[in-house]
Amino acid sequence: MNGVRVLYTAEEIEARVSELAARITEDYSGRDVALVGILKGAAFLLADLARHIRMPLHFEFVDVTASRGERGEVVSLTYATHFNLKGRHVLILKDVLHTGVTENYLITHLTQLEPASIDILALVDKPQLRSVNLAARYSLFTDIPEGYLVGYGLGGDSDEHVNRPELCLLETGTPSS
Repeated sequence: MNGVRVLYTAEEIEARVSELAARITEDYSGRDVALVGILKGAAFLLADLARHIRMPLHFEFVDVTASRGERGEVVSLTYATHFNLKGRHVLILKDVLHTGVTENYLITHLTQLEPASIDILALVDKPQLRSVNLAARYSLFTDIPEGYLVGYGLGGDSDEHVNRPELCLLETGTPSS
């Protein structure tokens, strides 16, 4: 059986989202902003963040897959709505920013749509795992232990814990919480 260990409670996540939304509202005041959430993991984050940002904004979702190929990681855009980013300040929302390869691909793709700027906001940032020169402008958490994260939109194949309001670490060999 698999149990979970709560790393951040719903209240702690809410407080952090609210803090970041206030910073984004200040940083982008008077600008045209678009949030682009990478499915599925950033869906909860995008919804909560959009409700806390105190200015008009746009939002869209994309789905990007990555797999191993002969020459390294192969990334492809598998879903994107038709949206206009020309002149907008884009924040790409990612659940866990690991190597940065997927995000780098998406930045390259979205740059063709002529946004004013593109930055990354990560629920969890793990810069020590980066294999490309890329940094998150905003992140909710960086002090996460190694392991498989579940809750707050993260769930994996079974999605057993995806709708938990907390961010948790999956622990193998322990009873479920």
